[in-house]
Amino acid sequence: MDAFERELLRRSPLAACVLEVCDFVFDPPFLASVWDANRGRCYEDVLKFEDFLRLTRDALVRHGGSAHARFLELERRDAEPVDESNYYRKLARTPVGVSRALLREGSRRLKELLPGGEGAMPAEALAACFDGFEVIVGDGKKIKDAAKRLKPTRGYSGKLIGAKALVAMDARTGMAVAMSDSLDGLANDVPLVPALMGQLRGTIARPVLSVWDRQFDDVRTLGHLSARPGDAFVVRVKQKNHTFVVDSAAETADPQGRTVRDEVGLLGKGKNAIRVRRVTLERGGKGKGKGKNKEDGEEDVVLLTNLLDRAAFPSAQLLALYRRRWGIEQVFQQVTETFALDHLIGSSPQAVLLQFAYCLLLYDLVQLVKAYVAADGGVLASVVSTYYLFADIRKELVAWAYHGGGDYPRDARDAGQMRERLSELLHGSWDPIAYSKASDKKPRPQRAPPKRLHGGHSSVQRILEGRAKVIAG
Repeated sequence: MDAFERELLRRSPLAACVLEVCDFVFDPPFLASVWDANRGRCYEDVLKFEDFLRLTRDALVRHGGSAHARFLELERRDAEPVDESNYYRKLARTPVGVSRALLREGSRRLKELLPGGEGAMPAEALAACFDGFEVIVGDGKKIKDAAKRLKPTRGYSGKLIGAKALVAMDARTGMAVAMSDSLDGLANDVPLVPALMGQLRGTIARPVLSVWDRQFDDVRTLGHLSARPGDAFVVRVKQKNHTFVVDSAAETADPQGRTVRDEVGLLGKGKNAIRVRRVTLERGGKGKGKGKNKEDGEEDVVLLTNLLDRAAFPSAQLLALYRRRWGIEQVFQQVTETFALDHLIGSSPQAVLLQFAYCLLLYDLVQLVKAYVAADGGVLASVVSTYYLFADIRKELVAWAYHGGGDYPRDARDAGQMRERLSELLHGSWDPIAYSKASDKKPRPQRAPPKRLHGGHSSVQRILEGRAKVIAG
């Protein structure tokens, strides 16, 4: 690099982090192993898998999900590796096994770079009673708004769903670590559970405690979640007609005075029955109601778990752990809004799943940068705003690509050297004004229910003058 590029690099520490981490995670031997093990009958020719992923990364990060804009940029410099149509065809035919392995193995390599090593600095602290588990949150994601470019999809009105994925998120680091999938975007999530748990058990040696929302509460699925000795689950109940024979019960109250019933018994019938614990938080009002509260519409929270020891795993900690499940919904929202998942590059289900896996990896990479920025500021990583941090990362990457040509000098480093390098690059990067979430600066007050306008409409002037007619109640 010349003097100008070195100075540009010095002033772009976030971009330098992303580029160096990408080079560490997606080094040629690693990508070759992922491709060779999962490519099936696909093959490499002019466009290598490494270059293919770099084009995809630049399209997502620098061009808002437009591969065409990336190829126009390359064409101006006469640097396109292949014709644009070849890239799209390769994307459409990428085997789903490659997408799964890319996320699974790529996230594992990213976790090696966390400050102090894997698991040394969690973004979210969990109760001490769960220290013996790798806590995983699982949920399904429909990848919507597929473009109707494929000939068979033309001529239909309405929106198309590109594919379906069932994703596992590490509750402590906030990183997506694995996914199972279906090319049919309308497929149910439940049949995808065994494949996802198989991937987790193949990469995580210690017991897995998985947290799930409704629809995963049938006896067969609970058996899949606890198939390996030591594995546990916390699942919210959807079915109200479960056969449950109570052996013992205890009753307590939460800090808000609501009743918490803690029961141990046999779930199901015959040889498929399993022994579980059922924890019920009654939210029907003053701790006495059941089902739905007529005023606020809140249902009771009913959890099933195979953690039967009430003393070791208090019901309050299980309920608090279940509330962390909302984190994976935030992951899906941020991946969609921040990493251009709402602009699908390809049209086939295989292309959609590869982009989704890569977007999850980009999300994980930003979680890694967040961990170092938070360490620099002495705060939890959950305090740092993903949206504004990524906005700065993107600005620096665009500036580097425009002024520096987009190329980056590669240095071979191991995980320990990379951690030192990231700490060096991001020293002094914490910005409490820009990166603190608005909810941390000023908690949002509870909104009053909206007033319904008479006839469904009124004028701004009448509302300002207090003359607008509203429907009472």
